[in-house]
Amino acid sequence: MLATVGEHIDEDLRLKKLVGRLGTYLQGYGDLLVRVNGWDPAVLEAFRADDIVRGVGGALDAIASPDELRHVATLLPDEWLDASATGTAAECASRVLDQFAVGAGGVILHGATPDELAPVVEAYRAVRPAGRFDALAANPGITRSFSAR
Repeated sequence: MLATVGEHIDEDLRLKKLVGRLGTYLQGYGDLLVRVNGWDPAVLEAFRADDIVRGVGGALDAIASPDELRHVATLLPDEWLDASATGTAAECASRVLDQFAVGAGGVILHGATPDELAPVVEAYRAVRPAGRFDALAANPGITRSFSAR
């Protein structure tokens, strides 16, 4: 899964989808994320102890204001947010290719609506390696047993 939030999306909404979403994940299962990613647990503890994070009173991506999210962004190391596809649509498409380069068998674009992902998908069409995925179903969400009906 690759959080994919291009710069064609409004700045405050990008903040909500990246910082807010990661913050919400850290609120819910931060210990697991820190452990699996090899991140510094002291950063998670500082995040949890922060007055604004504690004062929001719920999921950051649902109720935090843009100003609160800008503050939360200062608590998170860049490397924690870098595990996403951001920037221009072309830069996001390049990040999808990066996932395949390190061995991913598939990439789920996550964190944005289909309309918000449309420019990224279009940019990916331009860089998708010819022939590499020809043997795969156009819609991998449909299982073989379902499509055989």
